[in-house]
Amino acid sequence: MIKKLHIILILTISLLFNSCGSNSGSGTIINAVVTDTTETFSLDEKQFLHNLFLSEYLWYDDVASNIDYTQYTDPQLMINDLRISPPDEWSFTMTQQEYENYTNQKTAGFGFGYTSDFVVYLVRINAPVYGLLFRGDQILEINGEAVTNTLVSQVSQNLNVSSTFTVLRDGSEIDVTLTPSEYSFNVSLGKIITQGSKKVGYLRFDSFTESSVAEFETIFTTFYNGNIDELVIDLRYNGGGSVATASALLDNITNAYASQRQMYLDWNANYKHNNASYTFEDTDMQDGNELNIQRVFFLVTRTSASASEAVVSALVPYLGADNVITIGDDTHGKPVGMSGKTYGLNYYFLINFLVRNNAGDTTSFDGIPTTCTADDDLTHLMGDENETMLKTALYYIENGSCL
Repeated sequence: MIKKLHIILILTISLLFNSCGSNSGSGTIINAVVTDTTETFSLDEKQFLHNLFLSEYLWYDDVASNIDYTQYTDPQLMINDLRISPPDEWSFTMTQQEYENYTNQKTAGFGFGYTSDFVVYLVRINAPVYGLLFRGDQILEINGEAVTNTLVSQVSQNLNVSSTFTVLRDGSEIDVTLTPSEYSFNVSLGKIITQGSKKVGYLRFDSFTESSVAEFETIFTTFYNGNIDELVIDLRYNGGGSVATASALLDNITNAYASQRQMYLDWNANYKHNNASYTFEDTDMQDGNELNIQRVFFLVTRTSASASEAVVSALVPYLGADNVITIGDDTHGKPVGMSGKTYGLNYYFLINFLVRNNAGDTTSFDGIPTTCTADDDLTHLMGDENETMLKTALYYIENGSCL
C-alpha cells in the first residue's frame, strides 16, 4: 500500500532516536524502542524509494539513476547511500509505530539524555525518571557496576524492572532507584520571571510535535494573562518537527501580522506545484491568548534545528534582526524539510524543500549565528535564572548587551 503521509516535517533524526547534541558535543537519549524493518524491505519497496529520490528529492538530479538493489537489506542504509551528503545528513525512514509514538509523544525507557562522561543534560518532562534524576547528575554506577553505554542501554530495555543508579549530585554520591517503562511525555514548560521592572515569559520547548500545540497554548494564556513584557524561548535541544506546529507557535508570539506569510516551502524545479505558504492567523481565527511581542530571545545550541531555525528566521522580516536575539551557540544548520510518504509499514522522509521566510531568505547550512555566546550550563536546571544561557538573556533584557 502506498499513500502520502499528511504531515510536513522539518526536523533532525536526532530528535527521534539516540544521538543528541550536548554541551560536550555528543550525547545519548535513552529510549527502549528498537524496530527491525529489514525483513519487509522488498524489491518493489526499493524501487519505490529510489523513485522518490529521482523525482521529489530536493537534489534529485544528483542521485544515481542505476543502482544494484540486491546490496540493500535495510531501508536506512539505502537512504544513506542515495542521499547527497553533504549537505543531506537528515533523510531517514521510520516505522508507522515509531511515527505514531513520536506524534503522540509516547516512547519507552527512562527518558533522560547524558553526555559522553555520563552527565545528565536532559530529562524529558513526565518521563519515568522525571523528578528522580536531574540535569547535572553524573552517573557513576548501575547496580554496583561501573557505568558504560552498553550497561545503560541494557537496563533501559528491561521495562518495569528497577535498577539502582549511583550518581554524583552536588558533590555527594547518592543511590537512586529508576524503573524504565512505557510513558507519555510533555515537551513544554513555562513560567514568568521578574527581571527588574519587567515580566519575562520563559518557555522551554523541546520538540515541534503535533500534540505540543495544546501544551504551549496553555502556557501562552498564562503569559497573556500575566501581561509579560519580554519572551525567552528555550530551544536548546529542539531538533524540529511539524511545520504546522511551528506556524502555531509563531501565531502565539505575535498577533500583529494577521494573514501575512510566515514562511514558505520551496520544492525542486519539477515539483513547484507543491510549494506551500504558512501565514499568521486571520484576526477572526485568533483565540485571545496571542501576544504582541516586539522582541524575542531564543536559547539555542548546535542541536537547535530545522523547525527551531524556521521560527527564528520567520520573525526576522517582521521584528527586525536586532529584535530576534539568539543566545548560546550557532544553530544546527538545516534550512530544509521533508514531506513523508509511506510504503507498507515504513514511512520515508526525504529532503523535499527549502524553508524560506517572507523575505525569501533561508537560513544557512552552517546554522544561525548566535547573538550572545553562552555555555549550556549543566550545573543548573533549564529555566533556573542562574543557568548561564537564561542568565545571559535576562542580563540582556536588563542591560541591552551580552553578559
